Amino acid sequence: MSWKTLTLTYALTGALATLSASTLAQDSKGIILYKEGKFREASRVLKIQVESEPKNELSLTYLGLARVHSGDAPGAVEPLKKAIELNEKNAKAHYGMGLASAKLGKLDDAIVELEKTCALAPDDAYAHYHLGMAYNQKGKKDLAIPHLRRFVELDPDAPEAPAVRSFLSNM
Repeated sequence: MSWKTLTLTYALTGALATLSASTLAQDSKGIILYKEGKFREASRVLKIQVESEPKNELSLTYLGLARVHSGDAPGAVEPLKKAIELNEKNAKAHYGMGLASAKLGKLDDAIVELEKTCALAPDDAYAHYHLGMAYNQKGKKDLAIPHLRRFVELDPDAPEAPAVRSFLSNM
């Protein structure tokens, strides 16, 4: 291999690495914003990421979650469905679909998605919390109680835990 070919190969490899790093940085920025609770800003950044990488399961998932938490439940459904199509075992995407369905008043759909979440991620405290709350709203207290107990067991210091303990003690 000639010196020029080697130099060109090295330059192209470096350019591709930089491109991949910038793509990852953008993805990370959106997820970081989400984790900081800056849901609208995260949604904006993740939308750009998804437009450039429409099959990026992680970006689709966090875009859906950010939209749910920023009050755009209808806008959350499409990216979450796509994330689940890419990976049926994506617990976070099922969780997001459960939250979106609940906010859209589709409690039966929310329960199905949150049950999947609890099966895929049995230690996800908030999946149990939201599933318990959905069952309670449907009048199925017998099904709500185990999930609400599990929530308090998994996250005893959660802001919702005192109200859940009070609810459970009155059962």
